[in-house]
Amino acid sequence: MTTIEIIREPANEQTAIYRAICGERQAAGVTPGTALDALEQLLATQGEEQDDGTVIIVQRFRPDVFFTEEQQTQLRELMDRFHVARDAGQELPPEQRQELEDLVHAEWQAAIQRADALLDEMERSKP
Repeated sequence: MTTIEIIREPANEQTAIYRAICGERQAAGVTPGTALDALEQLLATQGEEQDDGTVIIVQRFRPDVFFTEEQQTQLRELMDRFHVARDAGQELPPEQRQELEDLVHAEWQAAIQRADALLDEMERSKP
């Protein structure tokens, strides 16, 4: 299964860019959709075909009952450290890497819980 993460990066006070990330490949755009399209085009030009199972995660970066502001702040800090280390050809220390993996797992679980809550709400609102 292919996982694509889309994150919002502030460009300035009024605008933002979105970055779509798949493994070591990434592309940017002015909307999540344009970033995803650019990434898919990049992967296609490199001969990397997407399989049938693709999960796309759009990070909201707003706290909620499923993923707190503290967790989001820590995740952002660790992701920044990860990108700096990767760009320098290095790796995160094992304890930071484990904390990052734990937070990514918690974010996955939060996404699942959000989706379940939305489905429950939709079911309750049916006539």
